[in-house]
Amino acid sequence: MYDSDSANLLRECNSGSKMAVSSIRNVMDDVKEEKLKQILKTYIKRHEEYGEEIHAQLSSAGVPTEEPATPAKAMAKVVTEVKLLVDHSDGQIAEVMIDGCNMGVKSISKFQNRYAKADPQSKKAAEKLIQMEQQMADDLRQFLS
Repeated sequence: MYDSDSANLLRECNSGSKMAVSSIRNVMDDVKEEKLKQILKTYIKRHEEYGEEIHAQLSSAGVPTEEPATPAKAMAKVVTEVKLLVDHSDGQIAEVMIDGCNMGVKSISKFQNRYAKADPQSKKAAEKLIQMEQQMADDLRQFLS
């Protein structure tokens, strides 16, 4: 069984990866450029695989997982839709996704600080998510216009 800091940090990582998948899927129908679409599909897959790893760790320790809060998912969707309402170009989609990556890094960093007593494995998992978000933002910068 994980200590509470480790369990909480992993739960937040699990939730963060699910939010990322949901956010990416929300914009996929608007993407025009095939290269951008492929990058986004790659990150859906990476986030899903990461989420499965975290879910397995939590399950094996008997720690329940939760879906991201419905209001948080709804708010993210609304914010994305508003930002794309006037301009739904690939450049704007990339910008919205980069903003999401930055929010993910900020959020997981806060949880790393809040759950500072988490075990090394949980801290490593959080760092992996942060690195994935930073890499995604880097990969999307080429589409900014």
